[in-house]
Amino acid sequence: MHKMKSTIIVTLVTAFIAGCAKEPPKCSDEDTFSLIRQIIVEQLGGREGVSDKELQDNMKIEFPRASAFDEKIKKYSCKAKLIAGGTVELPITYESQLDDKNQHIVSVGGIARGDLLTLQYAIAEGIKKGRAAKDGPASPSTGSTPQAQTTPVPAPVSEPPSTPAISTAPDQSKMAPEKNWTPSFDCAKASTFSEKAICSDPLLGKLDGALSENYKYMLASDIGDGARADLKESQKKWLIERNRCANNQCLSDAYRKRIDEVCEYPVISGVHPICTSSDEIK
Repeated sequence: MHKMKSTIIVTLVTAFIAGCAKEPPKCSDEDTFSLIRQIIVEQLGGREGVSDKELQDNMKIEFPRASAFDEKIKKYSCKAKLIAGGTVELPITYESQLDDKNQHIVSVGGIARGDLLTLQYAIAEGIKKGRAAKDGPASPSTGSTPQAQTTPVPAPVSEPPSTPAISTAPDQSKMAPEKNWTPSFDCAKASTFSEKAICSDPLLGKLDGALSENYKYMLASDIGDGARADLKESQKKWLIERNRCANNQCLSDAYRKRIDEVCEYPVISGVHPICTSSDEIK
């Protein structure tokens, strides 16, 4: 199977209900766009102090198009370009459909963990610039520089300040810490070439730990009984293939491919786990 890029391995899935309808809003409908923005903002942690207009101006969705329509379940599969803060462009995929109660549900894909921080910063900078332009230049007669100019990065919320998810600078506390994965098994009991290589090579140890984490995340997600059984069976087959490797490069290639593959299963409900991409492991 061809290795997918990290930006489409991780899928954010959240359902937002927007009233009843007979047909699902199309890919280009504003109702769909509004729910896409809500989903992304929820993943960023919230929107305290940020208006609807500011979100629309700094989360523009352009070139929407339908890639498929499933008439049986009333679902559009869509593609578009998300422009954050007027500076960052990101291709996204999304679905617009009706549930069994004819309520509008939207899911969004194409956003990886690393993309969230980039989007957060771009949106916050766009909001900051928009507010500065609206307020206009400070009057020279004041004799001092206003607080908004002396503070390197003002928060886009009213006082007293809090820590919003959409802040005007990357929130260091929200950055994903660098993980130090280790082998998922007891190296004292390593017996095969593969196991011994994983325990002696730090990179292979990280790859094994990351795969184990992704695998557990997917098993715990609502992917359905059929997909869960398939995931378990494919993991068994992969282990057999892995143990046929005769060198560390073969093991590394096998692990990187599998790390991404296990996270390709779509979830039925809830949020798709933010898996680790093989590209993140150095």
